[in-house]
Amino acid sequence: MTHPYIIKPTMDSKAAPKYVNDNILAGKRKRYVEFTIDLQETSRTYPNICVPIAATIDYYKNSGIDFKFIHDQERNSYLQHTMFYEPCVVEDLIGVSEINYPLDKVWRFGTAEGVNALVNAFIKTVRESDELGPGVLNSIEWCINETMDNVLQHSAAPYGFIMGQLQKVKKQLSICIFDWGIGIFNSLKPSKHNPLKPIDAITLALQERVTRDDKIGQGNGMWGLSEIIKENHGFVEICSSGASYTYNNNRVETTESGTLNFGLKQGSTLVDFQLSYQTPTNISKALCGHMPTDLWLEERQTEKEEYSVSISELAHGTGTRQSAVKLRNLILNIFREKRQKIIIDFTGINVVSSSFADELLGKIISEYGFMFFVNTFQIIGVSDVATSVINRSIEQRMAQKYYDPDMKESPD
Repeated sequence: MTHPYIIKPTMDSKAAPKYVNDNILAGKRKRYVEFTIDLQETSRTYPNICVPIAATIDYYKNSGIDFKFIHDQERNSYLQHTMFYEPCVVEDLIGVSEINYPLDKVWRFGTAEGVNALVNAFIKTVRESDELGPGVLNSIEWCINETMDNVLQHSAAPYGFIMGQLQKVKKQLSICIFDWGIGIFNSLKPSKHNPLKPIDAITLALQERVTRDDKIGQGNGMWGLSEIIKENHGFVEICSSGASYTYNNNRVETTESGTLNFGLKQGSTLVDFQLSYQTPTNISKALCGHMPTDLWLEERQTEKEEYSVSISELAHGTGTRQSAVKLRNLILNIFREKRQKIIIDFTGINVVSSSFADELLGKIISEYGFMFFVNTFQIIGVSDVATSVINRSIEQRMAQKYYDPDMKESPD
């Protein structure tokens, strides 16, 4: 064919990935090898749409098919930012600043090193993004780690795809992970569990200690994900070899066919989950007593079991309110998680802006009160220049607070 086969997916519809795949297959039957994806009508999209479409395009690119994309620069700005048409390869960006901003992008991962780097980047970003409920960070980290590891261990695909999206209005984190590997059914079929059909394979995988090979893993990944979602009152959908399992608000729904897959041998697997990031989540209860270690926090614990936060290490500069907001969220989230004294260490910082000092320290005092501040935090290593700026910001906030009858309670 001399002209491309045109596909116009609706990128805010969960039906879009299967629609794209079905149209590619229809074009292939007509001997098309060039396809144009027309996205000009798209204004919004989500991980559970971007990720499987990105993987679908990658799958067919590997068989020699070419794709081009038509965008509307204004309407498609977010979609272009996601890089779904050419996902970021995490292994190529370890140590590069781009990995520090992992949300709202489709990433391709294929190694343990890549998984570790990307998970750390996700957790750091979430830690700084908003005030979180106790147990949420550990829950997010556990779910992402286990699901990505399943791709490496069981999919037989060379790599997988992931995207995260933080929705502050809903106070929700959405994560979608997809691979075009053999699928859960084909993975478990040769094992002692021997599922009869794909939906049986998914429900088996959600049980504790179910794995295709005991020598590779304990089989707790999908089970743990499901239990954490239930504890958080979140949402999870797992699709593989056409079948799907959905848990939402204590309701379970299953279907035996109709979701995206690439045939009998390439069943593929999609794991889409959403967690309420301000809902306290007892991960130890969810995992029957197992409590994952937060290595990031452990590294910052002092001999007195306090926690030390280094401004020079963790702040994105000391000149803007945006940087201070991220640092304030990080500090308050440590307190919510551990309920221990926090040392704010300004060593190595000579100058801070008034806006930074006000946003970081002044607003904590304004929102939670002076006694909470002095009982919770210790400030050390402050230069003479920074001291005067910090003092002035705190004095102004205290004066403002004196005339403000509304005060938040200390963070839960």
